[in-house]
Amino acid sequence: MLERTAEADRRKELGRFLRAMRERVEPSRHGISTGTRRRASGLLREEVALLAGISATWYTWLEQGRNANPSAQVLNALADVLKLLPIEREHLFKLAKPEWLPEASPAGNPSTEPWAAGLLATLSPNPAYALNRAWDFIAWNDEAASLFGGFDPDDPAKRNLLKRLFLDPAWRVLFADWEVVARSAIAQFRAATVGYAAAPDIRAVLDPLKALSPEFAQQWAEMRVEEAPIWSKGLVGPSGEVATYDYFMLTPAGVGKEMTISLYRKRV
Repeated sequence: MLERTAEADRRKELGRFLRAMRERVEPSRHGISTGTRRRASGLLREEVALLAGISATWYTWLEQGRNANPSAQVLNALADVLKLLPIEREHLFKLAKPEWLPEASPAGNPSTEPWAAGLLATLSPNPAYALNRAWDFIAWNDEAASLFGGFDPDDPAKRNLLKRLFLDPAWRVLFADWEVVARSAIAQFRAATVGYAAAPDIRAVLDPLKALSPEFAQQWAEMRVEEAPIWSKGLVGPSGEVATYDYFMLTPAGVGKEMTISLYRKRV
C-alpha cells in the first residue's frame, strides 16, 4: 500500500512539475503568436505535445499523474520544449524514471556518529551545523548556536531548517535577504529529496509547513528546483549591522544524502 501511495504521489508531482514548467514558457520562444485574447499563461498542453512530437492526449495523461511511462527520448524532447535548465532536466528524469535512481535508504540517524560534533568543532571559529536528509539540525558548534539563536532538538518548530526559516520570527529578521534565502532553500530541498519525497521524515517537514505557512505553501507549489550554491548571506546583528558571510554546503564522504554540513565564513 505504501509503495502504491508513493508511486501515485510521484506521478502527481511529475504532473505538477510539467504544468509549472509549461506555464512559464513564453509561446514566442517557439515562434507561436498568441494574439491579444489568450489568457492562459505559457504554452498550452496541445502546443507542448506538438513541439515534442507526442500526442496531446498522452501528454495530458502525464500532467494528470497517470501511468504513461515516458521514454528518455520523450523526456529529453519535453525538456527541450520547456527550456529546462540542466538541474531541472535532471529533476524531470528523477520524477519520471525513479528506477534509474539508487534505491532510497531508510532515514538514518547520523547524529549518533560521534565524529559529527567533533568535525564541527574543528571548523571553529567559523559557524557550522550538520543537517540530516530532512534538514533537521543534528549537530552544531558553539559559534553556530550563538549566531542562529540556539538549537532545540525537542522543539519541532526549531529543530528543522525550513521550519526555522518560515515559522521562527527571529530567523526572518536574522537574514537580511530572507526572501532570497527562503525561496532558494525550498528549491534546493525539492531537488535534494526527489528520490524519497514521500518518506515519512520528509512528509513530517512538508505537511505541517504547508498547513502553517501560506508563504511556504505558495512557494512550494511553484515547483522550482535549484542546485546548492556557494554564495554569500547577509546576517543582521543585535544592533542592526549586517555582516556578510560566505556560505558553503559540504557533504562528508561516506554519508550519501544522509548528512550535509553548512559552513559560514565571515568576511573581513
